[in-house]
Amino acid sequence: MAAFVYFTVADTYQAIVSDGSDEGSEPDLKMISGTVTFTPSVKEVLATISDIPTTVRLEPIIGRIEEDGVLKTLDSTPGVKLLANTEAIGPLPELTYRVDFTNVVYNRKTNQRIEPFRFAAATSATTLRLSSVERLPL
Repeated sequence: MAAFVYFTVADTYQAIVSDGSDEGSEPDLKMISGTVTFTPSVKEVLATISDIPTTVRLEPIIGRIEEDGVLKTLDSTPGVKLLANTEAIGPLPELTYRVDFTNVVYNRKTNQRIEPFRFAAATSATTLRLSSVERLPL
């Protein structure tokens, strides 16, 4: 029997925009806010977390980028925990997460866009910075 293991994804989001009415003529650095959805590539796993194999559904996990540009849970805790690809669920030949951004706001404009991507799940309780993960094809 093995316990579920979770890894943390973290990052800070900023945008460089046209210079405003501040001092200097350099472009301005603005924080980004929005909603982030992490969708696992597998919908269901046979988990070995007890003496009896258990079917477990893997649902999308929602996080948000708050006004300070930091990725957080819905209760404002920095970082978002996702299920790691460990012995408790196989490990699976492959477990990835698709990252989608919605409600993106910066530079006082709504409906801005951050490109979606996919990345491989960690295999241990570690922290991954989303800006540093290998981006896999959608």
